[in-house]
Amino acid sequence: MDMAEKEINAGGTGNDGQNTKGPVEPKIYESGYFYLSQQINDLRDRMDAKFDRVDAKFESMKKEMDSRFDKVDAKFEAVHKEIKDLSDKTDLRFEKMDEKFEKIEDKFDALNKWAVGSVIAVLIGTISVIVTLLLK
Repeated sequence: MDMAEKEINAGGTGNDGQNTKGPVEPKIYESGYFYLSQQINDLRDRMDAKFDRVDAKFESMKKEMDSRFDKVDAKFEAVHKEIKDLSDKTDLRFEKMDEKFEKIEDKFDALNKWAVGSVIAVLIGTISVIVTLLLK
């Protein structure tokens, strides 16, 4: 490396042996390209390993989040089932109350019929007594 810096700073000589103005580009040998390609490959391998670790971390976080969401979903389903059961029980109670009110309503209807029948019977009885008294 020192030799390359000296060549760049010295200005070097051209092909014709004359001094050129400005620095001359250093020669890069095959061993330099080989070393550079090894470094690039090593860097790529390290970056791939880092990305693989990051991918593994994301995958484990995804699995953890999925399991947490599954637990939350199970809790929501349990709460939904409990609410549905309570709703069904409440509906059943209201249906029973409706049946009781219908029975009471039927009793009042029968009582009304009996009361109307009794009033009509009393009126007919009273009219027949009056008619018999008048005809005598």
